[in-house]
Amino acid sequence: MKKNRINLLVNREDYQKFENYFERLKLSASILTFILFIIFISFYLILKNNFNEYERMNLQKKNYLLQLTKRRGDEAKINYIQKKYYQLLSDAIKNSSQTASLKSFEVNKNRESSFTLSFSDFDKLMEFLKFAESRIFIDNFEKISLKNFYIIGSKEKKESYELSFIGKFVPIK
Repeated sequence: MKKNRINLLVNREDYQKFENYFERLKLSASILTFILFIIFISFYLILKNNFNEYERMNLQKKNYLLQLTKRRGDEAKINYIQKKYYQLLSDAIKNSSQTASLKSFEVNKNRESSFTLSFSDFDKLMEFLKFAESRIFIDNFEKISLKNFYIIGSKEKKESYELSFIGKFVPIK
């Protein structure tokens, strides 16, 4: 009888033992492959989610930058208008009284304004109030009204007076 194969595993018990090892190795490799596949899918989903978030934030940034560049021109116009009205009001105050000082000034895009004038002398305050009723001052506004009148200080110390106005300027020509 001629043998085509050589049986290196002579002992049947050793053969069963090696077969069990290979079965366990095959099962361990399958489980490890499955676990690595789950980890790979998890990382892929996390990275995809982070990338989508990055893209969304990048798009939002581009929109904000675009809006900012559009509004830069508007801001320049508002600053120009505000300076123009400030100059108009400042000139009117100088015409009325040299002692009056503009303490605060606000104007919005609708030309609505509020401002506070400060006086160190009561007579200068009265002089300004007479001027405020004149056409020279009133013609600068569509409407204007006295909001508050404050007396700051006491008789012992030097008193100062503040007038707060609200109104709406006429359009700049």
